[in-house]
Amino acid sequence: MYSRTDWENMIREAIPLFRTLGLENGDRLINTLYGGGLYGGLSTTLCELSRMPLECYSTAQAISVDDLLMLCERFEANVLLGLPVLIMPLLREAKQRRPGLRLEKVIYGGTPMTETDKDWLRQELGARVVTSILAANDGAQLGYQCARMGGTLHHACPDYNLIEVVDENLAPVPEGEPGELLITSLQKFEGPLIRYRIGDLGRVFHHDCPCGVSGPVLEYLGRADGQVKVKGATVTHAEMLAALEVFRVSQLQVEIVSVDGRETVIARVESPLALDAGEVRDHLTRQFKTLDQEHLFNDALDVFELTVECLPEGGLTRNATSGKIKPVIDRRLVDA
Repeated sequence: MYSRTDWENMIREAIPLFRTLGLENGDRLINTLYGGGLYGGLSTTLCELSRMPLECYSTAQAISVDDLLMLCERFEANVLLGLPVLIMPLLREAKQRRPGLRLEKVIYGGTPMTETDKDWLRQELGARVVTSILAANDGAQLGYQCARMGGTLHHACPDYNLIEVVDENLAPVPEGEPGELLITSLQKFEGPLIRYRIGDLGRVFHHDCPCGVSGPVLEYLGRADGQVKVKGATVTHAEMLAALEVFRVSQLQVEIVSVDGRETVIARVESPLALDAGEVRDHLTRQFKTLDQEHLFNDALDVFELTVECLPEGGLTRNATSGKIKPVIDRRLVDA
């Protein structure tokens, strides 16, 4: 819960953050963040953007390709704000229907965006700004990207949230080591968050950025439940997605099932390309020994299999409230 003072603090602190992300006076922005039960999405940004000298047209998740094309033409929109899982399929279809489509700035959050998708935005739409904001539903802003920071690195916001990186026993890890993220809100008092587990992985270290800001940066490593544990080893969802960039994969979902002692890993991928499932599977098994057919048991035993399903963009099921895709579904736990 929030008091009015807590809410005002959150809104006030976000405005200079949006400036650093690339918003400028006179921008005309389409806000596609999800509306619903999450105050960290549409409802929050409506308040934040209304206090800035720019124009904002909010569609939430109901935006269509027709809406996008209309707003770029009649509203003269030059900025798009949203989740990659929603906006990338829309933008690619819009570009097919209107080859001359241009968009100056794309600000995204919620989930990481692949480097191939960022390159597509720059090359096909002429985007000069592609930046990420990292936030937690209950804790607001955690980090942001300046123009000189890429990948999943984010400047931290230590005056708003203190971020700890801990091991499985909630003990702090050395600086620069990966672990689970805990946040302690420094400007939220009515419903304080103290060492609050947000369910994400990352690492924090000092960084002297070319933009001139020196201090802690947060490298986002994905969801804490985004780990694929099979055959006594672990592969992370982020590692698999990075390995699939050669196929221009935008989204990945991994499901693990076990039937009669036989484990099957199902990798479902979204890509604008028409992919061959066998090629994708062979690539994954070459990249990750854990995912190949070999095991430590009798060669006659059939105990493991990796399968790949190739889907068009938008083919994976999105959460109706958050718009996100479940990265790893472990049916061994669900069905136990």
